[in-house]
Amino acid sequence: MSRFWPFDEAVAKVHTLASPLDVQQVPVDGAVDRVMAQDAFAAVDVPPFDRAMMDGFAIRSNDAVPSRELKVIGTLPAGQRYPDSLQPGQALRIMTGAPVPAGADAVARFEWCDQPTPGTVVVLHPVAPGESIQPAGQDCQQGQVVVERGTRLTSAHAALLKTCGISYASVFQKPTVAILVTGSELCHDPSRSLRAGQIYGCDDLLVAGGVAALGGTVLQIEYVTDNPRLIGQALERYVNQVNCVITTGGVSAGDCDFVPEALRQLGAQLHIEKVWMRPGSPFVAATLGDTVVFGLSGNPAACTVQFETLVRAYFDGCFGRDPQVFPASGILEEELHLKPIKHVRILRATAAIEDGQVRVHPGVSQSPGVLSSLASANCLIRMDESDALPGTVVPLRWLRA
Repeated sequence: MSRFWPFDEAVAKVHTLASPLDVQQVPVDGAVDRVMAQDAFAAVDVPPFDRAMMDGFAIRSNDAVPSRELKVIGTLPAGQRYPDSLQPGQALRIMTGAPVPAGADAVARFEWCDQPTPGTVVVLHPVAPGESIQPAGQDCQQGQVVVERGTRLTSAHAALLKTCGISYASVFQKPTVAILVTGSELCHDPSRSLRAGQIYGCDDLLVAGGVAALGGTVLQIEYVTDNPRLIGQALERYVNQVNCVITTGGVSAGDCDFVPEALRQLGAQLHIEKVWMRPGSPFVAATLGDTVVFGLSGNPAACTVQFETLVRAYFDGCFGRDPQVFPASGILEEELHLKPIKHVRILRATAAIEDGQVRVHPGVSQSPGVLSSLASANCLIRMDESDALPGTVVPLRWLRA
């Protein structure tokens, strides 16, 4: 009989089933949502020169005396450089983004100045050195790590790479995934009327959304009835064709739970079949050829919990990262009393930042088959004890938006 795996051991085991994927070079304008395979180093200082941050006059700060007229020696728009050094008593009309000329140490904004006669300017109040100037290299310096390995790139990351003179990003290939939703009771098309005993399936959307959020690519989604031969055939179609197959349903101990046996018949090595967790104790992690197979619960909430806490560790491994299942924490707002069992409990909850602290409200339905509470939750919390008082700090994972 297969043993129950402690939750943390199961996370660690799932992580070992993945190896970092191959590395690709992609243009930064196409790198959003990809995961960095190497640190990225700035190719230039940003900004590459001291630049004006406001429209105004480049001056020597000690010339900012209300009674002193300064000679305006020209105008400098962005994209050009003044060739000479600013001398005492001089001012250069300068636009935002233009390089501050040598000799100047401040920019006096237009609204701080008066021009009593053509070609002169008076700065109406004192200006400190460095006013309205962004120093060269303030944002980042040449050779500095600007995006670390393992980072999933947002548009802000891609913009940072570009402004640092980086045209290509070294990223991991995307893990490819096939999703098999098992269950004779499931109707995959909500435009069709349900037959007696049917429900509409939704696990494909939950899993596909999770895969995309973690940086993978879903190549195929199939619905398969509770037939061991058909399930085996569906699994066999994807052996060595995708990095990972994720099934939902058919992993418990019922008469129609055929996924574990179908895997055995194909010669798969089953590493995990049960985990001390609720919801989602029946959980399969197997290898079949070069493909990793995960069998998740058919209940939507349990399926999501298993994906977010266990399967997530596999994707971390694909991207060369250590698993971080619950990277945050929050403070319980309500008292909790759970059944005294050995399992780690993963609860749906809502959390908000109040007075600078993450406050957690777990008062939603925890039934593994209730999807509405999953839709209203914005985080998962981990409970290792059966009872907890308000004020208890609990591990937390924010759910994707």
